[in-house]
Amino acid sequence: MLFCGCAPDSGQPSGNYREINDIVGRKQIVPVDPQRISAMPGPSYEMVFALGGKNRLALVKGGHTVNFPLALLTNPDLANYASVGANPASSVNIEDYLRRDIDLVIYYDNNTELKKFAAANIPAIVLTLNYGVSDNVESAMSQNLDDYIELSTRAAGILADVMGGEALDRYAAWKKYCAEKLTMLYERTKAFPEEKRKTIYWGNTWGENILATYSLQTRYYEIRLCGGTLVGPRAGTASFPEVTTEQLFAWNPDVIIVDNHGNYPDLVIKDMYKETSKWASLQAVKNRQLYRVPAGVFFMDKGAFTKRYDNHHDQPFSKPCLENRRLCGDAWRTRHSGAGFG
Repeated sequence: MLFCGCAPDSGQPSGNYREINDIVGRKQIVPVDPQRISAMPGPSYEMVFALGGKNRLALVKGGHTVNFPLALLTNPDLANYASVGANPASSVNIEDYLRRDIDLVIYYDNNTELKKFAAANIPAIVLTLNYGVSDNVESAMSQNLDDYIELSTRAAGILADVMGGEALDRYAAWKKYCAEKLTMLYERTKAFPEEKRKTIYWGNTWGENILATYSLQTRYYEIRLCGGTLVGPRAGTASFPEVTTEQLFAWNPDVIIVDNHGNYPDLVIKDMYKETSKWASLQAVKNRQLYRVPAGVFFMDKGAFTKRYDNHHDQPFSKPCLENRRLCGDAWRTRHSGAGFG
């Protein structure tokens, strides 16, 4: 809906601005046609790029310009984009945005820092959630496929609406692809017996720490789609809650996913496989069922990841999941794209 008659800093949109709701329900006044976008959290750069906004990006998160070779292959200009450091708890230097004439910021759900953008009259929207797309762990564990598809594609849909034009068509095509792939996977694993599903623990989500994980609220359904059952805390006080050593041994999972959102996943795996490791008696370690997988599409090309990714999908959580070798890979890609569009 377009508005006219008032300036943006008056709290009401003018003819060149309109009001939208971001993913956390904040009403924000944004440009009708934003042209200088700053993309800070996780895969927000990839969201803008995938929706056709390559030439609208004016500022990205530090590290995104050099750390991802695949991203540079798809967009060599990424290496030349202006960048600043940012994380969910960092302090915003508003001058970094003002001097670059940013007209739209995609930022973390951090109210203190978001207020700085509001004070500077820079529109800022939130497209990523700290605790997953479901409202609580119960809804995450009980959702159906249609719910999951809608929730997982919502962030990209909001951004497409903000960007308008070609972005809307690109989003529609991508959402159709997501629905097709996730439905295919669901049909292959929906009847898999509970007793046949491997238990999966997902660690190394932060730092170099196998005990840093995700809550069931965040990752339960996608593991179920892949034929497994996720073990983890029902909820956490942070995006990457930490469990105790005793709890991990009590779960004694069949498979451990070693995330590369944390540091040095290859070294974490190597250390856990040592005969002298304190983890040696875990059945996932004894059976060499530790696998490095992407924390999101934008991490897929990090380091020596590709080979381990292929190995992971040669030995899936369940046989029906991998009748088609690429299927689980597609599921991981579509799910993580849903959280932030890959």
